[in-house]
Amino acid sequence: MTLVLHDHPLSSNAQKARLMLDIVGAEYTLREVPFATERPDWHLAVNPLGGIPALSDGGFQLAESNTILRYLADREGRDDLYPRDPQARAAIDWVLDLWALVVRPACFTYEAASYGIVLGRGMYAKEAAPAADVQALFDKAVPKLNQAMQVLDAGGPWARQGRMTIADIAATPVLHRLLHAPVDTAQTPRLRAWAEACVEIPEWQALIPICGVPRR
Repeated sequence: MTLVLHDHPLSSNAQKARLMLDIVGAEYTLREVPFATERPDWHLAVNPLGGIPALSDGGFQLAESNTILRYLADREGRDDLYPRDPQARAAIDWVLDLWALVVRPACFTYEAASYGIVLGRGMYAKEAAPAADVQALFDKAVPKLNQAMQVLDAGGPWARQGRMTIADIAATPVLHRLLHAPVDTAQTPRLRAWAEACVEIPEWQALIPICGVPRR
């Protein structure tokens, strides 16, 4: 049965769900949810909170992007992306929670300034801030970002397991934006190395033209 993804092309959370669908090779169709208007009833029927993305799999409905990544990995039997071993899986979950609770909030201030993001309206909803202001916001985030990066593996660019997992897929859209923001990523070398690996995922490269983000 074909999956239905409720998305918006400029939503980073929707982008990572779409990236996951492409990586696992699942058949899916898209329903675009408008940013700037009240969310339509057909979307609220799947996700009462109105957040983007949401997923329908026949009669099964699901929301929250990281939950969608976990579900798709299990649905498609992709243990390489989300291991079954309890400790390996917990390590991936740790990075996913770290991303949602620490890294993403730390990134959002400079990212919003750089890309004119307005909550509820998305990217390019207003003019970007001057580059110096964006850099100043990034500078404030650097200590928290470097502290968080200590949770990632030290021996390679990927977050955990020495290979791409759903932890990397979850971070890819925002890491892509990081590399194109007017900020000095030399201050966050582990974060930059992670970003440089993630943006080279072939399926992400294929999505770039329709996601409203720059190509490297």
